[in-house]
Amino acid sequence: MYKTSLGSVTAEIEELLVEKMSAKGRDLNQKLKSAGRKLPRSFREQAAYLVEAEARYKNPKHAHQYDPSRVVEARKQCVAHLEKMDRSVAQSRRRLSWITSVAVNLFLVTILFIAAVAVLV
Repeated sequence: MYKTSLGSVTAEIEELLVEKMSAKGRDLNQKLKSAGRKLPRSFREQAAYLVEAEARYKNPKHAHQYDPSRVVEARKQCVAHLEKMDRSVAQSRRRLSWITSVAVNLFLVTILFIAAVAVLV
């Protein structure tokens, strides 16, 4: 079995989130909220389990209530997904999305302007 501490697992995922997605926040939970819907649901569920396990681990009465094998599996899935990501592709998609929204808005404004001129004439 892969031996690692829960803190190092969450720290590793936090570093990858910052590196690949420029996520902001002081802990894993806030960085996940910063990344938001850019991440797939399965990733968010696995990362949410890690956040929950870390919270339980900090409480001495509940420290034994997390599954180490599930933590290792969640780490594997999260790291595998983040390492596959290419930051330049994500940035180009964001840029393309922004350009598309500006173009659509300009098109709508032009149509409204033409309609207003047609009504006034």
